Amino acid sequence: MKVFEIGDYSKGLALHAVERPEPVPGHGEAVMRVRATGINARDLTIMHGSLGKTVMPYTRVPLSDNAGDIIAVGAGVENIQVGDRVTMSHYWQWLDGDWHASMSEQDYSATLDGFLAEQVVVPAAALIRLPDSLSYEEASTLQSPGLTAWNAVVEAGAARASDTVLTLGSGAVSVFGMQWAKMLGARCIITSSSDAKLARLKELGADLGVNYRTNPDWPGEVLELTDGEGADIILNNVGLGEMENCLMAAASNGRIMHIGANPVVHNQEPQEPPVLTKLPNLILKNLTVRGIIVGSRRMFTDLIRAMVRNDVRPVIDRVFDWDDVYGAIDYMQSGEKIGKIVIRVT
Repeated sequence: MKVFEIGDYSKGLALHAVERPEPVPGHGEAVMRVRATGINARDLTIMHGSLGKTVMPYTRVPLSDNAGDIIAVGAGVENIQVGDRVTMSHYWQWLDGDWHASMSEQDYSATLDGFLAEQVVVPAAALIRLPDSLSYEEASTLQSPGLTAWNAVVEAGAARASDTVLTLGSGAVSVFGMQWAKMLGARCIITSSSDAKLARLKELGADLGVNYRTNPDWPGEVLELTDGEGADIILNNVGLGEMENCLMAAASNGRIMHIGANPVVHNQEPQEPPVLTKLPNLILKNLTVRGIIVGSRRMFTDLIRAMVRNDVRPVIDRVFDWDDVYGAIDYMQSGEKIGKIVIRVT
């Protein structure tokens, strides 16, 4: 079967295709025939050789997005059968309850081979059946950006119809955050560096848009748009460099969801960590800052049910075929997309 390995990344991207034997499931495992996958910012970081403190072997198979069908099951598997259409989160051990940092040690595409492959062995306990109403391409967008945004807006953020949700950028997490906010009846403000993108995001459901390139004081514009109150929930998809602005744009008792970011463009000069001079706003406004790391299997199940019930459709910018993986990566790095880039595998 065909898989892509990240290769010798010492001089840049070195992703290449290789042939491997078809996998055989062990006890409690199943084999997924991957139908669709996709690229996230963290995948580009992995292809450059590391993720946090994890240094990648040259043979690592990247990509955590996934949707497919089951073609084999191992002994002891009762919850899934051959022919089921499925997906799963890349932190597969987080089934329900509280997150524990040790769960990051089992991470598809980082510590385990990911889904840029025709077939992958997966733990059956982590799998979620897909409803017929979701295509493989749509389902493959959910487990990383969709679930992260769901955790930030619905679970940790506990958004209500009376809230204003501010989400930074036009990437997949931001767009899903907008969709979940609107599903709950909240008002959504979204930022972008492009007026054209803002116009498109308003067509997709955003109530208001702020161009942070033409208006570097975008927190001030957010305050103006909210009659001086600020945003109740902020999805900081950009990272620590925007934390100052998030503190300024937040409403009293606001919740800032620090999702962080992996760079889409890797040839930029490294920047010094910012000094948070506006940190007193954390106390003055009684703010909560919370880190968000994807979500559990239970949250993922709730997400899919809510999508079906409310007829929410993922925003897919482009779908690339299996023989155009490099084109998908190039397009991801261009920064032109709105929402998700999908790769149709088989």
